[in-house]
Amino acid sequence: MKLIFTLCCIALINPFYSMVEVSRAQYASSCRLLRFLACLMAGAIIAQALGYAAPYLVMEDAQAASMMAHLVMQHLSYYFLGCAFFILSVSNILIKRGIFQLKAIRLSSLMLIASIAAASFLLIPRMDYLRETALQDGMPVMLSPFANYFSILNSITLLLLCTQIFSSALIAWRLSKTIILGGPELAQSRQAAARTL
Repeated sequence: MKLIFTLCCIALINPFYSMVEVSRAQYASSCRLLRFLACLMAGAIIAQALGYAAPYLVMEDAQAASMMAHLVMQHLSYYFLGCAFFILSVSNILIKRGIFQLKAIRLSSLMLIASIAAASFLLIPRMDYLRETALQDGMPVMLSPFANYFSILNSITLLLLCTQIFSSALIAWRLSKTIILGGPELAQSRQAAARTL
């Protein structure tokens, strides 16, 4: 912070006048980038959910529709994992530098990463294996002996997709409520601290 040389005389006359400039918001661009990425990711996950439902509404074959929906989920999962990991990493750095309000997004970021990884790298490959095994036996998976197991896995995948929507919306909402360090409230607190000295 710099001394305000031109107004030193006024500061001597008025003891409540602040002798220092309030610096502009620190890490404002980083917080804006986190907000932008979180809103973009939340919108993309909602669009993914609509893309998951669209093949079931358009196509008559449920097995082909589920294959298409799972392909969409798997391809978008890399983008979502990258965004969630970037948001978590940058928010951890900013927490160490004093923006403690970002602690609120840690749990929801971890929940988002776990739900994306579980759906795309554990459940969907297992369902693909069951589908291919049933096709090798000459029947669709819903008529095979694995039909109940497949429907359970499909239900868990749908539940994880709902978890992704909830956690990404929660991250975007909490980041929109974050007060950037150096904002008006911090400026007032600095001025109050300067008045007490």
